[in-house]
Amino acid sequence: MSSRTIAVAGGTGKLGRAIVEELIAHGGYKVFILSRKASILSTAHILATDYDNVNSIVKQLETNDVDTVISTLGSTFGTDSEIALIKAAESSKKTIRYIPSIWGIPCSPEAAAILPTMSAKSGYLEILASTSLEYTAVSNGVFLDYYGFPKVKSYLGNLPRVIDMAGNAAAIPGSGDVPVVFSYSFDVGRFIAALLSSARWEKESVIIGDKMTWNEFLMVAEETKGTKFESKHDSLTALQKGRSTALPSQRQLHPFFPQEKLERMCAMFGVLFENGFFNFRHEGSLNERFPHIATKSVKVLLKESWADS
Repeated sequence: MSSRTIAVAGGTGKLGRAIVEELIAHGGYKVFILSRKASILSTAHILATDYDNVNSIVKQLETNDVDTVISTLGSTFGTDSEIALIKAAESSKKTIRYIPSIWGIPCSPEAAAILPTMSAKSGYLEILASTSLEYTAVSNGVFLDYYGFPKVKSYLGNLPRVIDMAGNAAAIPGSGDVPVVFSYSFDVGRFIAALLSSARWEKESVIIGDKMTWNEFLMVAEETKGTKFESKHDSLTALQKGRSTALPSQRQLHPFFPQEKLERMCAMFGVLFENGFFNFRHEGSLNERFPHIATKSVKVLLKESWADS
């Protein structure tokens, strides 16, 4: 059956907020937001949620007739919050569907061997497989929003990686010739709104906003801004050793994301990029299933954000 009453965990900010706005714009859904803190957001009902108390979450889901839970909980919440949410959804007599906080790329042992956080996400899917819940893991590649910051509408914030639009610089992982999927957060929200109306879900759902190589992305960036970027290539060997080239705009992240940690994170993603983990097939994607949804391309987003810079 299709979904009607939705609870979005983490829906007051970042990806969750974009999804909430698109669910409201789509119409036909009653939307609740599960948040650690009560706050004001005119678009949806906000429920202050204690992720340390599974029974209280069950009561929230049942009291509000929530049939579908969408999780956008980030790593700052820890794995226990997601697991508690899954357990609550399974225990709720009203809840039958669940979208876990996977996003990014599909879970696999190979990806987890490169990026440790993927192990926790694989654990969510193992737990879901043992429940009666219908679920789907949604993958959308790299969030395109980061390359329009701060000029494009987005709640994701700033995370310069590979291409530094503000700093006119690039640190290309490996050859830079492997295709990578990019998706704008609000396009992800539109696909989720369409997916909720479907009577049946696959275990995996893929969204492709646009797809191009990092070398192609760099060319578009330079053409858009009308300037040559300072560009370096990080070898796969260097990336595998946890080394990646720092970008100018990353300095503003240092107060809460030290450069050494940021360098290792970018290196791990560089290995994933170069090994094709972000290169999704169109066949079976939500794009194929919902062809009426037009997505924002890399060229369009960069032009909207940087053409006059």
